[in-house]
Amino acid sequence: MIEKRLKTTAILTGIFVILSLGVMFFRTVTKSVIIAEAENAFFYKELDGKEYLLDLKEPDSEKGKGTLVIPLESGVNSDSVTLEERHVQHEFVLYIKGKSVDFYSKNAVITDLDCVQQGTFTAVDEKGMVRLTFQLDGLYENQTSLGDKEIVVSFAKPEDLYENVVVIDPVDEIGLKMVPYLRNYFTGNESVKIYFTTLDENRPGDEELQALLKESKADLFIKVGIDETTESESGIRTYYNDKFFIRKFGNVQLADKLEMGVVSASDNKALGLTAAADMEGLSDSVIPTAFVTIGNLNNRVDLDKLEKDSYIEKCSTGVGDGIIAAFEEINTKAD
Repeated sequence: MIEKRLKTTAILTGIFVILSLGVMFFRTVTKSVIIAEAENAFFYKELDGKEYLLDLKEPDSEKGKGTLVIPLESGVNSDSVTLEERHVQHEFVLYIKGKSVDFYSKNAVITDLDCVQQGTFTAVDEKGMVRLTFQLDGLYENQTSLGDKEIVVSFAKPEDLYENVVVIDPVDEIGLKMVPYLRNYFTGNESVKIYFTTLDENRPGDEELQALLKESKADLFIKVGIDETTESESGIRTYYNDKFFIRKFGNVQLADKLEMGVVSASDNKALGLTAAADMEGLSDSVIPTAFVTIGNLNNRVDLDKLEKDSYIEKCSTGVGDGIIAAFEEINTKAD
């Protein structure tokens, strides 16, 4: 009987040791955690709107060489940090939920990167939420990880990193609501890179837009939002430039793929493709460009649909499907 109890105790002890080691191992391997991209960070409102310069110091050791090292207060974990990329403005933004809004007035950021021109911090609330904004000298891809009381960021030029690049321009409130769904659609898809012209109501100027298209080497330019036509019209309409001809796969082909994708995903009816040579952002583009509208603001049926997140999500899925279908045809014709 005693021998049996000893065996049982030994087994239970072994299980406890294995579980303990497993927890320790998990904590070890998750010490460096990739920072999540914020979906709604742009809805945060600053406490007083004042920006203060961050102290950017040259590294005196290996730490910070070739990277951006941002200190963190004790207790800040990956759930307390989100990032936002403002591609048009060439800004890298972090939202950090700490304990004190004064932390970054007393603690320096370490870096020797020439691409980081300036850093500022802004108090978002009285509980310690701050926004760090780093001004870069161009368009960059970033890789972030959370270490021991610090965030480490590395930057790389996007040139030749992606096979298929799309610039998406959310032109209105509904277009902005599509952004997180479009992000989710392409999460994990390493063959397609999406750049958004804006994440809030601040619209990019024409020069900024053209710079983004050029720097990203975009293959497609897509505007998303709503239409405002006669009250009787209800459904999906896609606009294209019929004055600028692109061989093999052009404006009409892109508009058609988007129209089919959104109609199929949303179960709304197609109003068809419409030529719009003089529409802002369409007439000057030299890459396949289209503006897909997911409803008519003046139509009661469409308006009811546009008030439902589920409908906006379906339409976003349709845009994603259209983009995938477009690249399938483009890449097939290129072979």
